[in-house]
Amino acid sequence: MRIKTISYIKEKVVGNISPSTLLPPHSTKFLLGGICLLLFLSCSSIDCPMNTTVSTKYGLYKSDGTADTLKDTLTVITLQRIAGHDPVLLNRSVNTTTMDIPISYQSDEDVLYFVRSFPYLYETTVINEEGIEVDTILKLAAYVTDTVTVVKTNKKHFESIDCTPSFFHTIRNVTYTRNAIDSIVINNPEVNYDPFKEHFRVYFKSRD
Repeated sequence: MRIKTISYIKEKVVGNISPSTLLPPHSTKFLLGGICLLLFLSCSSIDCPMNTTVSTKYGLYKSDGTADTLKDTLTVITLQRIAGHDPVLLNRSVNTTTMDIPISYQSDEDVLYFVRSFPYLYETTVINEEGIEVDTILKLAAYVTDTVTVVKTNKKHFESIDCTPSFFHTIRNVTYTRNAIDSIVINNPEVNYDPFKEHFRVYFKSRD
């Protein structure tokens, strides 16, 4: 009788234990349902960005470092293809201290034309039929254009495998002509979803 008792206990310890022996009736169904619900919630909680495009922010400044309010009309255009945007990236902006300019996805550089509308005088040379310079006169123009070239690297960005990929950028350099622009400084080179990050500081020449 003693040997049988030991055999019985051993069988109970090492035998297979099913969920039904540990849980009350119908608890297994509730457990499986809870697991499925948790899996569903974890998948549905992924927040994909509504807009996967990013842009660059330009701040306008005076030479003393204070914010500059653009009094003249400024238009920014490009001849490149920037997905989702017309060639006119900024249309006749005025009375502003900042501006948001879209950036291309995969081009290594973006060439922008800053067209500032205001009357100004410039000198031009008069040349006769023999090709000899005979006079210099003043002319009145309605606008002045600067070419701005932004050099960058592009990197594909994934929020999740379930989200549409986007492109983030690192600004490497910026060059510009100096007709109306005095200088442009890179303030923050990383371009991502942050809408408040100022990437460039633009200093226009004074008209005083």
